[in-house]
Amino acid sequence: MTQDLIENPTPKKGETQKDFIKRCIPYIHDEHPDWAHNKIQAVCFDIWKRQHKNEEAFTDEAQFITTPIEEQILKESKEVTVQTGTTNMIAIIGNRFMNGGFLSAEVLQKSYKKWNGTLHDINHMGTSTGFFLMQSDITYFIGYHSNVKYDETTKEVSMELNTEPDCAFTAAWTAYVKLCNRAGKIPNVSVTYYGKRDFILASTLPASIPWKKEGYSKDDLVPVLNEITPVCVSTVLQGRCNDKDGCGLRNDNDDCDSELETKIEEKRQELIKWLKENENK
Repeated sequence: MTQDLIENPTPKKGETQKDFIKRCIPYIHDEHPDWAHNKIQAVCFDIWKRQHKNEEAFTDEAQFITTPIEEQILKESKEVTVQTGTTNMIAIIGNRFMNGGFLSAEVLQKSYKKWNGTLHDINHMGTSTGFFLMQSDITYFIGYHSNVKYDETTKEVSMELNTEPDCAFTAAWTAYVKLCNRAGKIPNVSVTYYGKRDFILASTLPASIPWKKEGYSKDDLVPVLNEITPVCVSTVLQGRCNDKDGCGLRNDNDDCDSELETKIEEKRQELIKWLKENENK
């Protein structure tokens, strides 16, 4: 294939990436019927990327902790307290160097609400694996995010993960979280988002940003992320960000968790007592 053919077809004005790839694949296949399908895909994605050089996908990581909540349900006509769960996480922090460049708190504050309603998958398999993070598999989703908040003091974006028990991999995800808890490890999460990348001198970054520790000199150009569009949050084995860096676990829920566990145990004992008193009736 000549360079001219590689450049064609070119994305049309207003054409989405999905529509372009759908149009490009048969075009390249006609020109090179002996090429493997994954090679054709790679060529089409490469054409798209070179036509949209200023828009890329980025991933960053953080951690989460499961917080139990009480839920009253009716079981055999009796009210029983069971423990369900929602998961609190600090998924991303502003004014930090992330994968792909420097993400300012100002940019993050403008976009954080967009994480409401995004889905959660395992190892990015639901939304963002494959060529240029665009391959997807809906079976890997296990929940969605809500109650997204931005802390102006810490520059943190926190959110809640609401899992769906009927999803194919929810049981595996739950078991993994329990396994990490038993092993004394923190389950990590990773966020994926689209953005644009500009470049500024390191010396023009805010005074509090340790750009020297990142290996930059004052005259080096630093990639700066803009126009963030969230894609998903994923449970991963190892995250870039951790609780020592400011992401992840929030210890202010410990007392609440202990009090809640006491209440649940009290309810359980009440139920046991009721069953014993009524077992021969």
